[in-house]
Amino acid sequence: MENNADGDEDHIDEAFENHIQNAVVWVGDGYFIDQSWVNLGESEPVKLKPDPERPLVLHTCLRHEEGSANASYSYAHDRHPFVALVHLLDTAEPGSDFFMSVPFLGDFDAIDQLCHYANPDYGGLQIYIILGPKEWNVETLRKFVGRSKTRQEAVNRLHMKRFGHDQHFSTATYSHSKVMVSSAGAMIGSYNLTGAARLRHTEHSVLLGPEPDSNIEGLRDEFRQMWGEINTEEIIISRTPSPSKNAPPDPRKVHNPYKRPKPKHECFKPLEFVPHHKHIAIPKRNKTKRKRRVVEYKETS
Repeated sequence: MENNADGDEDHIDEAFENHIQNAVVWVGDGYFIDQSWVNLGESEPVKLKPDPERPLVLHTCLRHEEGSANASYSYAHDRHPFVALVHLLDTAEPGSDFFMSVPFLGDFDAIDQLCHYANPDYGGLQIYIILGPKEWNVETLRKFVGRSKTRQEAVNRLHMKRFGHDQHFSTATYSHSKVMVSSAGAMIGSYNLTGAARLRHTEHSVLLGPEPDSNIEGLRDEFRQMWGEINTEEIIISRTPSPSKNAPPDPRKVHNPYKRPKPKHECFKPLEFVPHHKHIAIPKRNKTKRKRRVVEYKETS
């Protein structure tokens, strides 16, 4: 396994990755993202065609025709590496270990598949991911989670560690392999879990196993040992708090120790505002004059 690589061998087109990430359609039916890409509009995902020969060559070379909305983009077919990834997850023994090493993890569709099969309701796989050292990987996971508590719980079921460093392109060191291995087989090749790899780049991989002579278990043991030797903490993603929780305090609600408290007596209650257009009946003053009592005095002799 190659652990050293110059930093300029891989380049992430962040603008393209953001474009693909922002175009996802969020759902909530066991997956977080609409499955139309891998389903091709059908009810079931595209599957690998049964082929007894191994290794099976995988590629992204089939493209949409010119003039279509997705012209020059790769689509899901029975030899696409993304379809093989879903196959390795879907056919793995429930609760078994799944190991993966990729320098970059930026494809929301791939993250969604990993979260789906790590869910105890859909296989409960123990998924271990060795990532490259770039902070961009963590930022992508935070963006996937957003403010969703459910997506936060799903992402944190994945066991993820960053490996190596990239302080300078000439001294960068990290796991440069792109390997995915489960009890159902292994995929090895150039395929990174990015939107560009799935849709735009020309990628090739091979699918091995699960025949006993393919030594899949030996490959899993190698990754299990490598995982244990990485002395960094597992990545934990926290969802973005609600904007109201991060807002500055309302000055009207800030306690002022010098402000005199308002009197609570009823007579000091503020007057109720009455719109000017409403007629208020004011009782008229009784203007009737009271009669004076006239007293006549008579002279007496």
